Amino acid sequence: MKKYCTLLLAAALAGCASTGSVMGERPAYLTATTEDVPNAAALTNRIYVPGLADTYVPQGLASSGPHLFVSSYKPTPELKSNTGPCRVFRVEKATGRLQGHFDIPPGTCTHAGGLAYAGNGKLFLSDTFQLFLVDIDKALATGTSAGAQKAVKIAGLLRGSYATFDGKDVWIGTWTKEQPKALMFRFDSRFFDTYDGQTVREDRAAESIPVPLEAQGAAFDKAGNLWVSASNSQWGKLYRLNRQGVVQASWDMPAGLEDLTVDDEGQLWGLSESGTQKYIGWATKFPYIFRIETGRLR
Repeated sequence: MKKYCTLLLAAALAGCASTGSVMGERPAYLTATTEDVPNAAALTNRIYVPGLADTYVPQGLASSGPHLFVSSYKPTPELKSNTGPCRVFRVEKATGRLQGHFDIPPGTCTHAGGLAYAGNGKLFLSDTFQLFLVDIDKALATGTSAGAQKAVKIAGLLRGSYATFDGKDVWIGTWTKEQPKALMFRFDSRFFDTYDGQTVREDRAAESIPVPLEAQGAAFDKAGNLWVSASNSQWGKLYRLNRQGVVQASWDMPAGLEDLTVDDEGQLWGLSESGTQKYIGWATKFPYIFRIETGRLR
């Protein structure tokens, strides 16, 4: 333990990110966290996910400039519920401070599984059966995305388990344990203009690619690689895929790993739903947003 603390102090003195301190607000119910997680040394700049004290469960993650955005749902009518009202939080990346939030209109969003920054001040939010394109400034100003969004319902093979943006087009993917259904679908940049207020199926997708089972999130890096997270209550995985969906590498990660994002500096970030009040009984309690130092993955 003494050697570990010495290493953390050395990292801090060198100006490097340390795994020893966590930014943001620690909730009173969380008496202990799990620090001995897979690839812990690569998971730096940790921030408590917002909304923990109010029972929100984080799902989606996006980055824009100095901010990170987290989409969450509030289990309703009871903590064991898997659906509920959806909220998007804005967090200052450098300090972990909460800097506003907005809600999705009641009855239209139940899980908020995916989130991506789609450029031009817009967030792309995916729910299980509906997709949203939200004007960030308008939604934050009023506290709701009502009047600041376009929405498209999805059906057929499409599920909004998670979402990403490749710099031009939006993508959604399906969490599943069945390999034939483990797919990501791409929709061109005119998607919301063309289909706002309508329902679309998989035949409207520009393409689809395979992804690993139990995928929870995805993000394209600046080199065009696709990073995909997968997890359940027992384990977490991080995959690097090529543009065709072929797995190039994989690493063990904390249980409950959810969405991924790549910030403006090209750094990969993730977050975990473990340690939330809903999942406080899990062996892993790691309720953080964190930067993933890909060069330190083992």
